[in-house]
Amino acid sequence: MIPDYPERAKHYKNAVNQINKRLQLIGWSRLLVLLLSGAGFYFSRDGNGLPFLIGAIIFLGFFLFLVNYHFRVKRKLQVAATYQWLNESEDLFLKESKPYYENGEEFLDTKHPYSFDIDLFGPHSLFEHLNRTSTVIGSEKLAAALLQTQDKESLRKSQEAISEVAEDLEWRQAFQVYAKLGKDSREIRNYIEHWQDSKQSISIISSILAFIFPALGLTSMILLWQTGQVYWFNVAVILYVVNMLLFGAVVGKIRNEIGKTERIGAALLAYSEMLSLIESREWKSAKLKEIHSKVHSKNQAASALLKEASKIYGNMDSINNGMAVFMLNGTVQFHVHIFRQLVRWKKNHRESISQWIEQIAEVESILSFSNFKVNNPEYCFPDLDSEQISFEELGHPLIAKNKRVSNSISFDRERFVILTGSNMSGKSTFLRTLGIGVILSNAGSVVPAKSARFYPSPLLVSMRLSDSLEESTSYFFSEVKRLKLIIDNLNEGPAFVLLDEILRGTNSDDKQNGTIGIVEQMVRLNAIGMIATHDLEVCETTRSHPAYLKNKCFEVEIRDNDLFFDYTLRDGICQNKSATFIMKKYQVI
Repeated sequence: MIPDYPERAKHYKNAVNQINKRLQLIGWSRLLVLLLSGAGFYFSRDGNGLPFLIGAIIFLGFFLFLVNYHFRVKRKLQVAATYQWLNESEDLFLKESKPYYENGEEFLDTKHPYSFDIDLFGPHSLFEHLNRTSTVIGSEKLAAALLQTQDKESLRKSQEAISEVAEDLEWRQAFQVYAKLGKDSREIRNYIEHWQDSKQSISIISSILAFIFPALGLTSMILLWQTGQVYWFNVAVILYVVNMLLFGAVVGKIRNEIGKTERIGAALLAYSEMLSLIESREWKSAKLKEIHSKVHSKNQAASALLKEASKIYGNMDSINNGMAVFMLNGTVQFHVHIFRQLVRWKKNHRESISQWIEQIAEVESILSFSNFKVNNPEYCFPDLDSEQISFEELGHPLIAKNKRVSNSISFDRERFVILTGSNMSGKSTFLRTLGIGVILSNAGSVVPAKSARFYPSPLLVSMRLSDSLEESTSYFFSEVKRLKLIIDNLNEGPAFVLLDEILRGTNSDDKQNGTIGIVEQMVRLNAIGMIATHDLEVCETTRSHPAYLKNKCFEVEIRDNDLFFDYTLRDGICQNKSATFIMKKYQVI
């Protein structure tokens, strides 16, 4: 059942309003407590000011507590607001097909066997429809899942993992929320990858001095308070300067370490929260159990370790605050100690962080397919137990359900289909529908069909090509190169092939003879799939290979001086034509 996204959005909107009210109360409370603390310090100057001093210190401690509490409540506000956004966006996506995640345009590759032809990436693409990833590597994992062919056992594991994640809406949305809050970017990804090569360190002498001189400075201040002698104040000033000089000796390393990325702490915290969600579950599917086993380091939970790193970076961020630099480093060399913590953390866990983030990406990819399954409960997982490929009532997932026409097709007996039909009858759309069915099946996903049978099969497509000024190739030569690629792949093993009106860049005789020759190659190389053509003579090749080839078509009717398409797949060869009728209707001829 599809979740009630509007109701969930309403719930979190109310939560946002309540948290905002709490934040306002905390803000006024902080101001009041700070004023009371200041007043206590002011009146403590009198002869009997000890009670005021004690009260001032208590109020100051309470103020610091409220500051920390404010940050925690503010985090809750961010989480609730992101939940609200997520459910409102998902509701809008279902109602208006309005995407709210990246479309994967960067993964477009005109040289790939099918990614450019099937509307796989970019605006109004399958990736955009599926994508629920917020990390850079998560989107890469999802793209890879749509571009690869898995073996049958891997497909079965993917199906089980997708089903398991789909069962828990709360867990799934929590994962999405924390991923979104991390505000992951290519810059952060590159920075973390650089950790593997970074060998920043701090000398033993600097580490020892970072303890000695702050201790001496504290001692001088205590002696000043005890004795009241100006001498100890002068000593404290000298020690302050020494501390700043020692800090200056390592500040370059610190700035080089944290770089220009200010969101590292937030990203690491988000990674920690996502890993905590992975760790907290008792998974049943083999794939998720394997992911769970990889998010530990030396018997420590990865989430706790990354949370520790996030805190270190949070403390390190104050190095960009001039007042904090002078106050904290002139007294206790604060940033030197934080840098020491970071160096020690990296030494122990640097090799593991890439693996942890890799597991987050795997889960984000699985989650995207799970969300697709939940939003489309009528879709099905293909049966992997047969050695056949068939789809019952297969439709295109990017076409609205109220406009979608589904068709059934089986490649059990006749393995290759010659598809004919007039212009606009639905041939190209059905080829893309088949392509998406194969891509989703190869990814372990549900498919937009009533039922399906499938076995792992590489997909090879020639549908959308163009000439290239850069490579000085004509449309025809581009098509020949693509057909050569398909033939070479088929020589290595069977594959699912989709061809749409090939050899359009040459004359009619060459086109017809070439198309027949390609169909003969498909038979010889044991290909499975379909070719769409306007050349009815090509259909005659089924006579030579009746057990391998089959003719199917889309028909068009002329009703009341207008064309009527039902987009229903039929057996046989197309009998009706529409091109001349359309040109006459619009007075082109």
